[in-house]
Parts: sequence; structure tokens; C-alpha cells
Amino acid sequence: MASEQIKLDMPLVDYDKTASNVMAFLTNENYYPRLRRICNQANPEHLQSPRSNGMPGSAGYGNTKEQRMLKYLYAKTIVDGVQQTYDKGSNLLKIVLDTVLGQHSASSAKEKLYVENTRYYELRKKALNEFADILEVQNINCPDLHIYIVKKDG
Repeated sequence: MASEQIKLDMPLVDYDKTASNVMAFLTNENYYPRLRRICNQANPEHLQSPRSNGMPGSAGYGNTKEQRMLKYLYAKTIVDGVQQTYDKGSNLLKIVLDTVLGQHSASSAKEKLYVENTRYYELRKKALNEFADILEVQNINCPDLHIYIVKKDG
């Protein structure tokens, strides 16, 4: 029986670059840590809709209550998506995420996985790619963290 090659119209994922991209998303202060801060510091009860007092006002360009509420809701959907990804992920993904997010050390993760240094970093790449696979389908605001291989024609 000859092996047949299945052709899917899907871009190929760069495994190493995707793992690096997920690490950047989870640890760079401009991404997930910032979104977590927004969620933790914002209190939706204090972000009520503006009330009209009947008096004419100027069109504000500042950080209106509505903009703050939208920023909070956007951040919350992504933070919730990360939690859902954690909940749905494998045990390996949970151990790696706990390490990446500072819940425990890499040496503790290696002990839990019964692996040495080199094998741990191979497994970490696998878990970070799993994270990208699960996260992108959690909700509409969750980003696709995959880095794709671009085929050059010719």
C-alpha cells in the first residue's frame, strides 16, 4: 500500500519561532502581563456608563469611561482565553505555563517532568506550540501566535 500525501490548504507553522512568539506574548510587559494588570486593576463597577446631564459638552479626546470599559473588556477576553487555554491544555502545558508565568522554577518543572535540561527545552517548545494552537480558538479577541513558514515560489 503506497503512502499517499495529504494536501491541506493550511500554512506550515514554524515550530521554533512560534514557541518564541508565545514566550514573548506571555512575558513581554507590553502584552499578556499588561492585559493582566488592566484586568486586575480595573473595577467594572467604577467604569459605569457616562450619564447625560442635559448640558451641551465638548467632544472629549481623553480616556473616556466608555474607552476604559472597552479596554477592560478586550483585556478580559484575552486573559480569560489564556485561562481557558491553561484549563484545556495538557499536563505538560500546565507545568510549562506555571514556569513561564513564575509560579515555580524551571528546576521544579524539570523534576515534575523527570527530564534533564535539553529535554525540558524540547518539551517547553512543544507546550508553547500547544498553547498557540488552543489559544487562537478560545474567543474572537485571542490572537493567533503562530509564526508561519512563507514558501517562496520559483
